[in-house]
Amino acid sequence: MKYQLQRLVIFIGVVFLFYCILLFTNSINAPRIVFKQQHKISSFEGFNNETGAGKLIVPNIVHFIRFNKPNFSFVDAVIVLAAFKNQNPDKIMFHANDVNFIGPHWDKIKSTPGLVYEIVKTAIPDDIFGQKFNEGWKLWHAGDVTRIRILMKYGGIFLDNDSYIVKSLDRFRKYEIAIGWDENQCIGTQVIVANKDARFLPLWLESYRVYHADKWYYNAGCKPTEEILYKTPELVHRVKLLFGVHMLVHNLYKSYWKDWRKQYAIHLLINHRSYLDEEHLDKWPVFTEKNIVYYNYTFGTMAREAYGISQNR
Repeated sequence: MKYQLQRLVIFIGVVFLFYCILLFTNSINAPRIVFKQQHKISSFEGFNNETGAGKLIVPNIVHFIRFNKPNFSFVDAVIVLAAFKNQNPDKIMFHANDVNFIGPHWDKIKSTPGLVYEIVKTAIPDDIFGQKFNEGWKLWHAGDVTRIRILMKYGGIFLDNDSYIVKSLDRFRKYEIAIGWDENQCIGTQVIVANKDARFLPLWLESYRVYHADKWYYNAGCKPTEEILYKTPELVHRVKLLFGVHMLVHNLYKSYWKDWRKQYAIHLLINHRSYLDEEHLDKWPVFTEKNIVYYNYTFGTMAREAYGISQNR
């Protein structure tokens, strides 16, 4: 009986040893998924948006919204190509109601070596929490809400269609959310770097429960600044001036700004030139790949670099 018991103990020990060896071997050979894990964080409760995380927590995806804009202008292409060249994103996502993109500049974008893109069919919302958008400003107000929802779903880097990335935004990808918020100003929504679980995003969306249809930028920028961030500024990493969401028309279109490369991003205000840059509209009503060759103000250099145009051609 004693001999049989010893044999049983030895048999169990051998089986256990074999199991441990098998488990160890499988753990060595198992694939290691590092990239997907680096963006995960269990909770932002108590998170320090001054110091950030010790790792990148925002995916390197750039988002654009294109509502009723299937045709890409020259400036549209400049913005996309600048994002690709200077940020080197894993992917560029276009969120559009009309996904049949056209035009020579779109051809330029989609044929750029190494540029990975995805087009996401996205309906234009008619309202927010049952409140109809201002009909005249519908595309813009709908875009303001949609960018919040996009970031809540995917996380990443959101850019307006005229926000130019000057250099990599990776240093801001360690924060819960980084946003341009200059001194004594409302937040600038033209450049946002955010984790999808950033605490500010659902609060921002909820602030639309009271929608001011008669105010151009109040719900998008000033209401969340006044009602949320004045009380809890720690919810965001505040970026002053370096995201270029302040008034830079003179620097871009009326002079040569030698320090433009010190910015991380620049909002071009391209759709506001009609009244902010009237003195140059006769000669430069719109920018093209041809006339940009002879444009010697700051934006000329920026556009040529992104699009790959030589001034000496």
